[in-house]
Amino acid sequence: MNNKNRNKTFLGFSKNSYVWLETLIFAIISIYIWVESGSLAPNSTENNFFWPLLGPLLIALRYGFTKGFVCALVTTAGLASIMNASGMLSYYPLSIAVGTIMVAMIAGEFHDYWHNINQKHILDHQYMTQKLDSFTQNYHLLKVSHDQLEQRSAGQTVSLRASISELHKIAAKHPEHRLKYLGQPYLNLMADIGGIEVAGIYKVTNGKINQNAVASVGDSHRLERSDPMLNDMLKNQKLLSPAKLDANQAHQSRYQLCIPLVDTRGVLQAAIIAENAKFFMLTPANVALLSLVGNYAADLLSDEIITSILRPHQSDLFIAYLKRASYNKRYYGADSSVVVCIDSDGRHHHVLDNTISYRRGADVYWSCKTAQGNAALAVLLPLTTAYDAQQYIVRLQELLKDQLGEGAKDIDILGPFSMSTNRTEIRKLMDELGAYDEDMATSSDHSI
Repeated sequence: MNNKNRNKTFLGFSKNSYVWLETLIFAIISIYIWVESGSLAPNSTENNFFWPLLGPLLIALRYGFTKGFVCALVTTAGLASIMNASGMLSYYPLSIAVGTIMVAMIAGEFHDYWHNINQKHILDHQYMTQKLDSFTQNYHLLKVSHDQLEQRSAGQTVSLRASISELHKIAAKHPEHRLKYLGQPYLNLMADIGGIEVAGIYKVTNGKINQNAVASVGDSHRLERSDPMLNDMLKNQKLLSPAKLDANQAHQSRYQLCIPLVDTRGVLQAAIIAENAKFFMLTPANVALLSLVGNYAADLLSDEIITSILRPHQSDLFIAYLKRASYNKRYYGADSSVVVCIDSDGRHHHVLDNTISYRRGADVYWSCKTAQGNAALAVLLPLTTAYDAQQYIVRLQELLKDQLGEGAKDIDILGPFSMSTNRTEIRKLMDELGAYDEDMATSSDHSI
């Protein structure tokens, strides 16, 4: 006997029409046994077991109070109808009929109570099973995420902030031919971030790439000027991987990464061409980081170092940085945040200037004033989510409190504003700070 038939035998049918049919059949069988047992005769003295009781009792135990009560009622009422038709109603065993109904009711009540307890345990078991499955799934997801994090962090033994600061020192030490001194450190940093194994860095002049590499990593690197991805990168000045080929192009690119080093002014200073990179490290976050470092490196290669600490008259540069952050968000999914500090009291502008010394490597500070003439400090936090920017604000508030005490309340901190969700607020804020730009209200590759 299989499980399905066994369940029907002991637990009964699940379809309601079958249940009522079974109840009626058991009632008819009980009536037949009762009529044929001979216990209804006027002179009957039998004291044997009352077999007709089993029908309503079994129905009550299988289906509960309602079905058991109905089965007992149909059995006793059916017997009464038969005895009335045969003229023997005066011998109707009323006490036995009432007892049969009472037994069916008690058995049905027991079934209902036990069924409710079982259902509660079943629901608890299902809930615990779901929680266990969810825990197991989350455990495996966490394990995979941990493995991916280990892979992503593989080889990144240096701090990005420390590396950018070191690059800045090298650029300041060598005002001429900076790429000659910065090329190898750039490649080493890119290798740490994107797992680049074979690549070269080339100077770009007037949109044309030089034939000879300034520096290289790995073996067998060479430049192929006709490569479609390389030409696409030079034309569009976008980080590419893999190549975007037209349908009529018969060959594939030999490169896995083409990284343009475009400064804040939009000038292509150099390019990194990589034949080989670790595939598992080319995540969207790492690609966005490569773009950020490439942009920052290009600023250091410009004719004069474009500092990340801007003076009041350099509002156009700050707008350019905002456009570049917006570009990184649209094309690489890397969010950035903006925080603005305003000296509402008018006596603490020196404190705002002091906070610049705590600048992180890639952050951009712009010392400015509001339309009312109050000193202000606008801070762009590249590749920083709103949550991380909020942590930055907490640290900034602690710094201001250490320097001003209760006077820290005079410094209004606005933000954080996300480049992905608060573009309108950023535009209005920049207008208030005197950095209005018509392109900021339009939609283009380099606009907010």
